[in-house]
Amino acid sequence: MSLPILILAAGKSRRFGSADKRFAALPHGGVLVNALVRRSRKAGLDVSVVIDAGDDVSARIDAPCILSANASLGMGHSIADGLAHLRVSSSALGVLILPVDLPLLRIESLLAVAKNLRSDNIVMPVCAGRRGHPVGFGRRFWPQLCKLRGDVGAKSVLTSQAKFVEEVAVGDKGIYQDADTPEQMAELLLSLKPRLRPE
Repeated sequence: MSLPILILAAGKSRRFGSADKRFAALPHGGVLVNALVRRSRKAGLDVSVVIDAGDDVSARIDAPCILSANASLGMGHSIADGLAHLRVSSSALGVLILPVDLPLLRIESLLAVAKNLRSDNIVMPVCAGRRGHPVGFGRRFWPQLCKLRGDVGAKSVLTSQAKFVEEVAVGDKGIYQDADTPEQMAELLLSLKPRLRPE
């Protein structure tokens, strides 16, 4: 059974203005959220995208969507709603969690986290001493993830379960290079455009 991955795409980025970060156009074609869906599938992962139930854009996303009724209350709620769905629908040993704003994330980084994930550990990719995404959570931590609230994501689980965290080295700055504004997105894609290839 392939590992599931949750792509978190329920938030509203005020700094992105009237544009929608999830559907930012990429230089090689396509939009951000669907590019991440394709990369995740190429890594052999079972992809679901978490979106706000009040902002149903599922028709524009090339993957099954989980509608989060509490997404407006923060990322913690999006993760909890996504995991609550997986606990019912999946018997996988773990899950990868990925925010939608990482346009340069490589397939190799997804594979590295997936290959090192067990039911009793947490896996974080590291590049040049800096941690990034996706983060893999073994199934033993799902009950805690289902209780997350607010806008701090899974940091409380990472802190309370630090002894179970394992780092995996990757040569991919895309694990942490995100963009909060259209200008940052354009600059990021322009600076690294030579390595991008069609998905």
